[in-house]
Amino acid sequence: MSNSMRQSRERKLAEKAAKMSQNLDPRLRKKKFIMGIDPGSPEGDRSVQIPAEIAAASSAAGNPAGNIELRLFSQLNQLKDIKSIQDKIAKKAEWLPEYAGYIEGCLAVSPAPQNHTLVRLMIWAADAGEYEQAVRIAEYAILNEMVMPEGHARSIAEFITEQCAQDFINDRDLAAAHAGLIEKLIEIGTGEDMVDEVRAKGWRALGEALKEAQPAEALNAYKNALRFNPKAGCVKQVTQLEKLLNRQPTGSSPDAAVGSQADSPDAPAADASVPASTDSNAPAE
Repeated sequence: MSNSMRQSRERKLAEKAAKMSQNLDPRLRKKKFIMGIDPGSPEGDRSVQIPAEIAAASSAAGNPAGNIELRLFSQLNQLKDIKSIQDKIAKKAEWLPEYAGYIEGCLAVSPAPQNHTLVRLMIWAADAGEYEQAVRIAEYAILNEMVMPEGHARSIAEFITEQCAQDFINDRDLAAAHAGLIEKLIEIGTGEDMVDEVRAKGWRALGEALKEAQPAEALNAYKNALRFNPKAGCVKQVTQLEKLLNRQPTGSSPDAAVGSQADSPDAPAADASVPASTDSNAPAE
């Protein structure tokens, strides 16, 4: 992250903290504009209706944003009629390139108001395995204090961390190919409110990414995961790496801090009874 982006992020976090101190639910201060019904929710069994204001706007000449929204509504309705999750993902991967220009145009303008279309495309990118694109949108959305579409209990930071990290945990080769991106996920999640189990998944994913090439750094990442959630599922990896590193010549300390929260006295042990998220992980949107 460049210095300007880092400074902008720090400024945003400070502004958000000030606002949070005045209102514990910043979403209540936002003007909600719901783009249809989440097909993954119970209401998704009904037809998605295009709001009249969008239909009117898109019918006006020279309104590409309105046309984008209409296209998205049409595709959401098509997804609603597909039962297979894998087929839904395939459709999202097929359609995403149609929005490349729109996404780049949005990311070029900041500050920006809530953009449900852009956030929905972030969800699609994560589901379709376009992780770089998904994380770029997520970072932009977080900096501009956007929220997830109606029907999602997770914040943007929680969604992007959990969705990507879980894929990387499930596929170590995929994780190794995206080690830098996982570090970015951890970085953009710092300072954001999320449950400990989700943050632990980010650290475990980093451990999986570094395990073969950088075992000492991987050990630190696994230990961070266990600090946030003792049931993160990487106790065995910690034991294996400690034995491996103890047999090697003295080098960098495996207990060196990794990340801003590595040795924080405030890093809590998570309550394993709390679910990582209350909304479905099924990529049905």
